[in-house]
Formats: sequence, C-alpha cells, structure tokens
Amino acid sequence: MAVIVAAEDDADVADLLATTLSRAGHVVHMAGTGPRALQMVAETHPDLVILDHGMPGMSGLDVARRLRADDTTAGMPMMMLTAFAPDGARDVFDQVLHKPIPFRQIADVARNLLATTGLRKLTTGRPLNDPERLAAVARLLDEPDPVDELALAMEIANLAEATGAQSAAVGLVLDSTLQVVASVGLPDLIIEAGGVPIEWTPCGVLAGNDRPVLFDDLTRDPIFRDLPLVSLSDVRSYAGVPMHSPRAWSSRPWW
Repeated sequence: MAVIVAAEDDADVADLLATTLSRAGHVVHMAGTGPRALQMVAETHPDLVILDHGMPGMSGLDVARRLRADDTTAGMPMMMLTAFAPDGARDVFDQVLHKPIPFRQIADVARNLLATTGLRKLTTGRPLNDPERLAAVARLLDEPDPVDELALAMEIANLAEATGAQSAAVGLVLDSTLQVVASVGLPDLIIEAGGVPIEWTPCGVLAGNDRPVLFDDLTRDPIFRDLPLVSLSDVRSYAGVPMHSPRAWSSRPWW
C-alpha cells in the first residue's frame, strides 16, 4: 500500500490510471496540471510520483526537476508516463514509460519502484490491536454458525431500501482488515475478496472511536477523499455505526 501522486491532463487516461493503481491497493491523488501536482506532493508526501510530460502550464520534466531540487523530495521515486520523452528525462526520472502501454505494466513498474524504498504507514484507518478484543473475535469466528448471514443480508437490504442508500454492509473490523459479513450494492472486487484493507475505508476510525460517523460527501474530506473505497465505488455519502456483540461486551468486538 502506497500513496501515489499522478499528473495526467487527459481525463480518460487519468481515470484508467487511477483505477489501475487503486485496484493494486494504492491511494492515488490525481492532478491535471504540473502546479497542482506540486501542491499535492507538498500536501500528501507521496511514496511515488508519476508524471505525464505534455501538460499545460508546466511540463512533467519541469515538475520533476523542481522536486529533485528540493531536499525534502529529492530522493522521491518518480516515473514519467508520456507519448514523447524529452531530452534529459532519463537523467531525472527513475523510470520512463512510453504511451501507449498496458496499464497493468504501469502498476508492475510502480510496484518495483516502491520496493526500493520504505513505505510510510497510512493512518487514515486505524489498525486495532487490542488483545482482548481480538481474542473475543477469534472465539466468535470459531463458532460453527456465529451469524445468520441470510437473515442479516435481508436486514441490510431492507435498511438500504428504507434509507435510499445504494449500498450497505455489516463488516467485522480485524487488526488491519475489514471483513464483509453481509452486504448489498458493493463492487464485485470487494465481494470476491471478502473484504478490504482497513486503510481503504473510514471504518478504522469508526471502530477506534466507538461512535457513529457521517460524511455527507467523502470527496470533500481532505483525509478520506482519495481512499480506494471512494475511487473504486464512486461512494460519496458514508454513514457507519459500531455494534457490539452482547456476549463479549467487555472485549468489544466490532461489527
């Protein structure tokens, strides 16, 4: 899991790039211009920067040279993704890729670049490591039928219909993962995986604070707007309520 700032002025290419990198498990901040990319780098301190060259106002090479000249960003991994690589690009960028190129290959190259550097730990979610809580979750999961999943799925469907929500779910927050127990309207990617990393959702904050949370528009929130949950699912409004198992109240397992 890495934080990536990518600059691309072609909207279609930008969407494909963001989707590919998000599906690879990264948090992606997209910029349409060079100055905006510089601003995002200053705000998010990314693990990797990907730049197109031919952008209005400031080229990708100009952005990269400015980042290399700053002591705080001089060692940051950078990749150029462009139809035409200018002279000097290979002296500044760690990797230069030429369009058109399979987006899966871009994700592979990004992974290789990130493997050469230490990734900072994301803090948008909150891994929960309380031993008593995790022991209670383990005991619950050891039971043969801890949850009537069919009844719970019907309840979730009724709730979504009553509130007009496009999707709803009950999840079990483990130490670093949100396991989906029952849901309606979630993307196939999440359903097939059975859950998502805790950094993908606001659920870590929800569980860690033991209080309901409500976001009218996640895309306007400076912390959560670039989460894969938002970019993959086009989620805007989000509401969550922590629930306790009455049989293990003191241990407080989360649902």
